[in-house]
Amino acid sequence: MTDEPAFEGVHFQEILTKEPLKEATFFCQGSSSMLFERGDRLYRLTLEGCGHNFLAQQSAEGNRNVVEIIHDYGAVGPSDSSLPGSASEFYWLAQVERLASVDETSEPLLAGILSGLLDENDDLPANCVLSEQCWALADEYPDLAGVLITLAKSAEFAERHEGNVDAKLDNIMRRPATGDLVWTDPLGGCLYEP
Repeated sequence: MTDEPAFEGVHFQEILTKEPLKEATFFCQGSSSMLFERGDRLYRLTLEGCGHNFLAQQSAEGNRNVVEIIHDYGAVGPSDSSLPGSASEFYWLAQVERLASVDETSEPLLAGILSGLLDENDDLPANCVLSEQCWALADEYPDLAGVLITLAKSAEFAERHEGNVDAKLDNIMRRPATGDLVWTDPLGGCLYEP
């Protein structure tokens, strides 16, 4: 997690003045999202609409290997970015469940599998190839099948929406109540218009 705010700008500040973030406090952030808490509720704000919508869709379909989206607020405001093409970007908000971190020490097998997907330049294969590899790996590693099948589905979603899969271990967490491994941020670098 970085110390610099992930977001800034007039639209971001306006979002913070509205429900449900109006009385929420900053909790933590990643490279493309910020988490806020209000009482026992946790909210995730992101600019990566493709990833947000993949997680919301999978959660609604009952996939236990993605973070549970308790309430999807959808697109809550335009992006503050001034980069070319950013006029179609939005802030996306969801109430999410609380999860526990994992790392290479706690998940060495999964860390090795994810590393094995990378080429010599540390790049993932094309989305369609990645999906095929993950489906095959799910058969080979049944204890990790759910998280690998979800990665395959994220690659298929990314292919349809011209996105990129972000298959890093730091995008996976554990659901404390069940021990399930869940994806929290599997897609990046793409737009998704509401």
